[in-house]
Amino acid sequence: MAPTKVLSIVGPGRSGTTVLAGILGGVDGIVNVGELRWLWRRGLLERRTCGCGLPVEECPFWSAVLAKVMAGRPGTAADLAAEVAAAQGLLISRWHRLRVIRSAAAGSDWPPLEPVRTVTAQLMRAIAEATDAGVVVDSSKRAQDAAVLAGLDDVDHYVLHMVRDPRAVAFSWGRRDKSIRVAEGTRPMGTRGLLSSVTRWTENGLGASVLRRQVPADRWMFLRYEDFATEPRAAVAAILAFVGADGAPPFVEESTVVLDVNHTVAGNPNRFRVGPVRISPDDEWSRRMPRHRQLLVAALTWPLLLRFRRRPTGRTA
Repeated sequence: MAPTKVLSIVGPGRSGTTVLAGILGGVDGIVNVGELRWLWRRGLLERRTCGCGLPVEECPFWSAVLAKVMAGRPGTAADLAAEVAAAQGLLISRWHRLRVIRSAAAGSDWPPLEPVRTVTAQLMRAIAEATDAGVVVDSSKRAQDAAVLAGLDDVDHYVLHMVRDPRAVAFSWGRRDKSIRVAEGTRPMGTRGLLSSVTRWTENGLGASVLRRQVPADRWMFLRYEDFATEPRAAVAAILAFVGADGAPPFVEESTVVLDVNHTVAGNPNRFRVGPVRISPDDEWSRRMPRHRQLLVAALTWPLLLRFRRRPTGRTA
């Protein structure tokens, strides 16, 4: 079989990655699976809902995919989920992240990495077979999750690094007006304090910078959220050209798309939105975030903030 083409979207949470992945998933030949890293823990063990509204284990799409993964394997999907989630817990430790990211190019025989690699390769093949898609979009966001995919021989891997102003990210994480769906209904989505948001934004940016050195130049693309939100059609066209997809994106106007039901396993609650969605810059933070907090975030993140501001939209060397 030809290698499965996978686009990993890397970037901090609250940076527009969910809606961007949704738009890409509306292109013929592309399937958006959301934050695939959470399939095992959130999807199967915690029974959170798929983008279609059903618990993952009851979703026809994921049931078919998991049946392919489990074929010939002893135990249940829940047993496999517990095994993979435990291994993933080791990989995301701050002590091991750099090792995982560097394995994208150098390879590794580290035991905790092997079960995650093996099942991820099987999962990607199963998704490609179930959908006949030419590109799978994984918006897991973290560099170490993209590194797992980059290290697979039977995956043709691309990375889109998407970044948003850290002040906007911190402001968004402080909001309490979002909820997530679980099997029992809904519950408020977690929030983060300013320092936690800044730390995660910085860690994500540093991880992406290390990953960039492990990925071939023609497999890496950088995009600012602000550029995407201002000119969404142009940004999406550039991404499609980057991955070699020639389908038409679901734009009905220059900045309006029509989103359909998807089968994303995790992500921002925006993944449940269907119908017309207008894309526009969200700069509420610049008006409502206290000035001293804006200055604090800028001071704490200024090296990466300046670096990412200088980067042009599109492919980078």
